Amino acid sequence: MALPRERQLRKVLVLVNVLALTTGLVCVVVASLLTHQQVLATVLSLIGGAFVSAAVVTLAIGSLTVREATEQVDSAVLRGMQDVLGPVRDPLFAGALSAYRYDCMLAPAPAGDAHPDYLYQSFRISYRVDSLPRTVSIVCLASNDDACLDRFTGPEYLLRWMIDDNLDPDDPEIFTIGAVRVDNRDLERKPPVHETVAGGKARIDQFSVPHDAQVTVGHLVELSVVARKFVGNDRRVRVQAQVFRHVTDAEYRLTIDPALKPTRLGVNASEISALGAAHGASVRTTFPAPFNNLAGLVQLPFPLQPGSVMAFTIDRDVS
Repeated sequence: MALPRERQLRKVLVLVNVLALTTGLVCVVVASLLTHQQVLATVLSLIGGAFVSAAVVTLAIGSLTVREATEQVDSAVLRGMQDVLGPVRDPLFAGALSAYRYDCMLAPAPAGDAHPDYLYQSFRISYRVDSLPRTVSIVCLASNDDACLDRFTGPEYLLRWMIDDNLDPDDPEIFTIGAVRVDNRDLERKPPVHETVAGGKARIDQFSVPHDAQVTVGHLVELSVVARKFVGNDRRVRVQAQVFRHVTDAEYRLTIDPALKPTRLGVNASEISALGAAHGASVRTTFPAPFNNLAGLVQLPFPLQPGSVMAFTIDRDVS
């Protein structure tokens, strides 16, 4: 009902504007003819000009569609947000991780594996960062208490990973660090350090950063890890990745081994916190059917705040 009323009202307004424009033009023409009556000609000229100006402006405004008006308002609001948040955002993202890439592959445990209820989660993370400390670390915690992660914060931690408290973080079948590279150079690994945490223990692997990478600006960081994730006979598996620092231009990819028998893949980025306008996001499966259940993609070309979570949900056939 609203749309026909709007159209009818728009027609009435157009008709009124046309009449006002006609009246104004008539007054202007009459005023030009009454040259011998200067007072009357001046009054008619002013009235006619007012009618013509008002009609032209109203017609121009009325010609805008609702969508065009909305787009103009959105654009104005966006520009205002950028002007206000720009000075605040720049210092926050001076040390942000840029060009962030997360690639993950899920595969079932092979026959005879010591942990058949745990699938293999292999992933690679890469990003660019302005500066690096003298030593960087990767920590694996065997605990079910998320609060344990709070002990391992700071730019020196490249990755914080939790496993079930009944698993051993020193077991290479549970958690294995592959490459840790800075500017295409493998970092020297130090002997692991162990600490006691609530309900278990933590293994901390430390890597020395070359001196020239400490004193220069702009570095590419790459790391690869193989970990285990409990799946048992669950029909639904959730894989998520959370950022603990400011991140820009993030991209998350998940690939699933067909042996897991996925029947549906859900890709979710509803738990992200953007700084500024969140435009241009792409959240979808990577390939069309019949391979749409084997890979997912999240692309977020805007800045993310710490705590943002990207999640993939896999429904599988366990019959």
